[in-house]
Amino acid sequence: MAQRVFISYSRKDLEFVKRLAADLEARGLAVWLDKGDIHPGADWRKALVDAVTDCAAFLLVLSPDSVKSQYVQQELAMAEAHKKAIIPLFYRQTKVPPTVEAQIGDHQYIWFNKGGYAENFADLARGLVALGVALKDAPEMTPAEMDARRRAILTDTVKVKWGAVFGKAFGWAAAWALGWGLFWVVFPLLVSLFGDGEAIEDFALFPVGGLVGGAIGGLLAGLFTMFALRRNAPSIGWKHMAASIRIWGIVGPVGAAAAGILGTLSVDVASIIGGGECAGLEDCFGQIIGGAIAAFVVLAFVFVIAMLGTVFAVGLFAGGLAVRHIRRLEPGILGKQAAWVVIGWGLGAILAVIASVSVIGVLGGTG
Repeated sequence: MAQRVFISYSRKDLEFVKRLAADLEARGLAVWLDKGDIHPGADWRKALVDAVTDCAAFLLVLSPDSVKSQYVQQELAMAEAHKKAIIPLFYRQTKVPPTVEAQIGDHQYIWFNKGGYAENFADLARGLVALGVALKDAPEMTPAEMDARRRAILTDTVKVKWGAVFGKAFGWAAAWALGWGLFWVVFPLLVSLFGDGEAIEDFALFPVGGLVGGAIGGLLAGLFTMFALRRNAPSIGWKHMAASIRIWGIVGPVGAAAAGILGTLSVDVASIIGGGECAGLEDCFGQIIGGAIAAFVVLAFVFVIAMLGTVFAVGLFAGGLAVRHIRRLEPGILGKQAAWVVIGWGLGAILAVIASVSVIGVLGGTG
């Protein structure tokens, strides 16, 4: 029978815990989680005591929510009473209460909120092995690689495998392409619905432009993202990138609507500035010059501020959502890293719009 580990956690941290449990089970362990392992009608207290009593290691996922949970405190007290090996896992920045710190203070911590998930999971695996827990072989760090990693952490430098960093940027490009393709299906529908009521010609060109533009913008955003998260590169995968599809499918139309509103307001301002009547030739000449200058200023505002500025802001917002999603699985992302990811998404959004419109224009002109 596989050795069992008990994971004590807050339900608000379930996404991270499910990933951790899946990785431990892939190493041959049986993981006990109260979410699925206590069946309706079962004696909850007895099932809990049996699970803690039988476990080879007790993993405590630390977060602001878990340290306040009375259930987590009860489980920790049981583990301490049964003299179980307790391994505290810092998932989010947490101020540990004195009572909890007294229970776990002598145990080795694993800092999942610092560095990459893959590196910290390797630390956890080695800690379990040191406790006598048998694990299946897995392609994790060799002792030499682990020593090099620890030296790198002490000197605050990390040896990066740039092939993984640049290679995974194409995954972000693919996810963006799908998300922008979806957005550019919705966009012409919104224009037809809220515009003059006439259907847009060459409807099929829009998703094509979206796919191409999304791929180009996503590649730029992916490069920024992977460069910022280069320490996390070993554990960044499609599960992180796929959220881009949902993010752009929702945020894209909202951003387009905001840009359209600002553009309309700008045109109204232009008509007000350029309006009026002139009494004589000299007056008309001055008004023409003034109207030309005003039109240029308004045009710059429309295309630079209202359009690209709005697109950049929408990209920043989308990047913030992406960081929030990534942090659920990669809790070690720092604020400086997040800032570069967000900026990359803003710039990627601008590039994606320019590329999408260009592709639609070229294909429409040759059709």
